[in-house]
Amino acid sequence: HDTVVEQAPILASFTDLINQEGQVVSSTDFAGKHMLLMFGFSSCKRICPAELGMISQLLNKLGEAADKLQAVFITIDPKNDTVERLNEYHKAFDSRIQMLTGDEEVIRNVVNNYKVYVGESDSEGDINHSSFLYLVDADGRYVGHFAPDFDEYESQVGRLFDFVNKYLNS
Repeated sequence: HDTVVEQAPILASFTDLINQEGQVVSSTDFAGKHMLLMFGFSSCKRICPAELGMISQLLNKLGEAADKLQAVFITIDPKNDTVERLNEYHKAFDSRIQMLTGDEEVIRNVVNNYKVYVGESDSEGDINHSSFLYLVDADGRYVGHFAPDFDEYESQVGRLFDFVNKYLNS
């Protein structure tokens, strides 16, 4: 089952990433908004598109409250996830999601900061990685993460909505 884990804040900031439009982005650009972050890669065949679909549905379900939330996808494969590739990938999901890439070292630091598990890529190019969605409050503090259960996909959007909405309205 999906789990919601709330812990002591970790450093939730990032700098010098590049979005799907080629603009340099830092977490401070979203100051005053909550952030929902996910880590993945554009050639992922199952989990990443499912999570991005879930986030797209969440943004629609939130209605006007979605204005208080910035959804962010950060690649774990900066070598292949160029600005152009993310720009193309972005078209399949809600336009409000920011898709970020950057220098390999910068990405590695953000990944390590969030304690994201990233394995080696296999012969098919798949990269095993953790699939948590991280929630950061409007002051830039980590408040918790959501671990989706993809066997119960239909119920996940409602559970994710409850998790995020609790913080948006606190």
